[in-house]
This record gives sequence, structure tokens and C-alpha cells, in this order.
Amino acid sequence: MTDLSSAWSALPRSLRLGDRRALQSSGKRDLIRIIARVISWFWLQWRRREIIRVLNKVDDRLLQDVGIERAEIDEIVDALIARWR
Repeated sequence: MTDLSSAWSALPRSLRLGDRRALQSSGKRDLIRIIARVISWFWLQWRRREIIRVLNKVDDRLLQDVGIERAEIDEIVDALIARWR
């Protein structure tokens, strides 16, 4: 069995309520990083929808010449977006 002090030290700092440093914010850099990730996510989702919209407008013959089936458009666009991440 462990005593209470060893159990306290086993907790991550963010869960230790008595630790003042754990309750302080991580800083402006972390906030900027979070905002940048959110903006990036919105941009990628917008770009994904635009690419799908354009590919759905293309006729089937041209898609077949490129090697894309109409049912595969979502998967191909997701693979393309995954390369950008």
C-alpha cells in the first residue's frame, strides 16, 4: 500500500489542486498554437468542401480519364488533404 504523499506525487501536475504552477495558464504561446490549429482545421475543411464541389461538377468521362470514379471522390480528397497536414 502507498501512503497519501506518494499518491499525491503520482498525479500529473495539472491535477494537483494545491500546486499553484499547475493552475497557472501555460502562456500566450500555447494559446496562439491552439488558435492556429483551429484556423488550420477550418481552412482544411473549407478547402475539402471546395475540392469536392468542383470534382462533382466535372463530367464522368473526364473523371474516368484521370482515374477517379465518382464514388471515390470523398476518399481521394481526404487522402489529398491528409498529405497537407
